[in-house]
Amino acid sequence: MVTSLWDQLARRLVDALGAQRGELIEVRDEAGNQRLLHAILWAIESVGAEPLVQILPPNNVERLLTTVPAAILAERDRRRAEWLCQVERSLTLIGAQPDVQTAPVEARRMFTEVSDRLAAIRAERRIPQVIAAIPTIGKAAQLGISHEELELRVMPALLVEPTDLAVQGKRIASMVETATAITITSGADCELRMRRSAQPWLRNVGRLETVSDRPGQPVINVPAGALTTTVDEESVEGTLFLPVAGPARAVRLTFAQGQLIQIEAASGGEQLADLLNRTSRRMSLIGIGLNPHLCQPLGWSIVDKHIQGAIFTTFTAGNAYHSWLNIDVATTSASLRADDRVIVDRGKLVVG
Repeated sequence: MVTSLWDQLARRLVDALGAQRGELIEVRDEAGNQRLLHAILWAIESVGAEPLVQILPPNNVERLLTTVPAAILAERDRRRAEWLCQVERSLTLIGAQPDVQTAPVEARRMFTEVSDRLAAIRAERRIPQVIAAIPTIGKAAQLGISHEELELRVMPALLVEPTDLAVQGKRIASMVETATAITITSGADCELRMRRSAQPWLRNVGRLETVSDRPGQPVINVPAGALTTTVDEESVEGTLFLPVAGPARAVRLTFAQGQLIQIEAASGGEQLADLLNRTSRRMSLIGIGLNPHLCQPLGWSIVDKHIQGAIFTTFTAGNAYHSWLNIDVATTSASLRADDRVIVDRGKLVVG
């Protein structure tokens, strides 16, 4: 029997989770690919685990927010909060963003508050979580490309074997593990300097590691392939240029004593400022993309930051590992030095 790519992806995601016999696995389908969802549920049950499913594709979210009273939306997490206290692992499938601009403000606020409360439970319980980017028709439309092109560009990166990523991750980690100073050069007069924190570099090779002595909730993204480390927030100084940062284009971010003090952008600067004001203006984490099957940016940050040679940074409110509060921005044309050693040269990994 020929195995479909969706069946292969389902097995890859369940392997990334490390689902074990007897465990309760939360599955949140925000992408709306029924073929994949059914394959994932089968893969979870085939290892003896039990799925707890929530189906919230974009059209369902849009309908909820425009037709259901805010008071009802505010209470929609009561049972799920109880269930989360029994969940051992969590898988989220994401695709297109729902269009909520026409929804009542109060409905949006209640929906967001509920989502944040559930995310806080996952973080407090340190539930290991995989967040997977799924190429859907809706996401392709938002990115301005065909669904076929999106699948062709993302599926190989989703399916790459952890062992392949581990080889690259180990090699790059050996080049940066003792460095304390990090410098990112992203254009003329754009240099960002910082010091690493005491935390080690972490490798996302597409398989969850639930090491008990690491801070925060274990979270990985798929597509995988990244090397990350936290930084001394107070040490961040200088300027970072980004072709794209959320809603903004051609962005210059200026930092002083760890604080983002200026945002300049060709467009979307005010929207980016509003987004960061709701989260944080402090950079907590940096990373290097390692996935060899990703070459060109899509404008989808969860994918773009894993492009081989990409450099990404994370803005976080509170703990750097509380992923629901994170905003990632990435560039594929910058350079990175660890102490005096060049690791990435204008978007290309330097072979040591």
